[in-house]
Amino acid sequence: MALKYQHEIIEVGKNGVKCPPDELTAPNNLLAFRFVFDDPKHVKNHIPVGVHKPQRVLTEHENRRCFLFSLSCFTKKDGAIAFFDEYKQTIKQFEKIVGNTICGGNIDVKDGLVGKPGRHTHFELFEFQECDLGAKFEPLHKLI
Repeated sequence: MALKYQHEIIEVGKNGVKCPPDELTAPNNLLAFRFVFDDPKHVKNHIPVGVHKPQRVLTEHENRRCFLFSLSCFTKKDGAIAFFDEYKQTIKQFEKIVGNTICGGNIDVKDGLVGKPGRHTHFELFEFQECDLGAKFEPLHKLI
């Protein structure tokens, strides 16, 4: 299946960066959590940074550019909260960048490809064209 933002991902790969990375796998009904804004219609909800803020693609280190077209997710709600709390300490108004609410839902093989969870259970989701997390994820917990 084709990835969302396929054109942008191909452009990143032209500089010799493997995009998307080879180690991605297909999720099997994976419970995931994300940050969103409390307004379900907010323009940044479930949109990668490289799409809603394309100037970041030009300033980001070459090896990180690919991930600007993926969505940050977490396998554990507590991991997402720890991540939010940590970055809130160092990035002024972090909630205005990533959102002020945690949402959750299940990601399956039809939604895209995922990376291996790392620190704070964080992983990347490279969505397939038909994926609509807004329809699958529900707000769970307001952070601010």
